[in-house]
Amino acid sequence: MNVQHILQLGNGHSIELGEATWDNNARSVRSRYKTSTGGFSPRSSPETPIYDLVPILQLVAKHDELSPVECAEIIAVLAESIKRQRT
Repeated sequence: MNVQHILQLGNGHSIELGEATWDNNARSVRSRYKTSTGGFSPRSSPETPIYDLVPILQLVAKHDELSPVECAEIIAVLAESIKRQRT
């Protein structure tokens, strides 16, 4: 993965966004956990295609796996994304 953006979550955990390993024209996101050597664990740090995020979130929401606060936070960030893309 060619990482272009990183969100640090603490305790060696981060979210990475960038070009997919399998196709530099595809986008992917990875939940990364550092190992003791500074690398990352491929078993606990999966790379997911961006196009899989919508069905993942739909399934999670359908089964009420997120709290109302978490849902509101996602909605707020998505609303800001819509605003940026409309201008």
